[in-house]
Amino acid sequence: MTEYLTEQEQIEILKNWIKQYSLVILGGVLIAAIAISGWRYWQDRQYKILSHASSVFDDMLTVRVQNNQTATLVQAKKLFSHYNQTTYGQMAAFMIARNAILKKNYAEAEKQLQWIIDRSHIPAMREIARIRLARLMIAEQKPKEGIKILDYVEDDTFSGLIDEVKGDAYLSMKDTKMARQAYQQALNELPNAETIRPLLQMKYDNLSTES
Repeated sequence: MTEYLTEQEQIEILKNWIKQYSLVILGGVLIAAIAISGWRYWQDRQYKILSHASSVFDDMLTVRVQNNQTATLVQAKKLFSHYNQTTYGQMAAFMIARNAILKKNYAEAEKQLQWIIDRSHIPAMREIARIRLARLMIAEQKPKEGIKILDYVEDDTFSGLIDEVKGDAYLSMKDTKMARQAYQQALNELPNAETIRPLLQMKYDNLSTES
């Protein structure tokens, strides 16, 4: 039909179409521009946050190598306070927990490890936190709580370590049968455990086969 319209008529139709849909087109363009701008801003912000967190983390490792526990804790707390949504901040929580255990402040250590379990988006970090928290429960003479913590497994890579800690918990409860069973399972799950984990093999060998 348009081939029978004059050039002027076609221009008028186009002008009317633009007039009718101009606000819709403009709105779409603005939304796209805002979305792209927002995405770039978010990316830039995330990059800056991670860069700053990485710098603080490097400082923490430097003073730790120098065996400066006070300065290490200062940097760890800085990371945790300002960058706890990053992996660096979560690793700082491990450092704070370790320092608390050395000072026998077990309540603080439990708090930090539980925070990692609840907040970390990385399954491996949550598993490590569970293992350390379970070991802490055993040290506090609460082995049943330690076993309960380890009942939930997200990453099978840690199964061997988890079973070893369960064995420690059962052993502290004088349940040698369950302890030996857990150690045997750990040996089966850890490749070349008798070589790379001689202590685990020793734990297993030291237990009587009798229940």
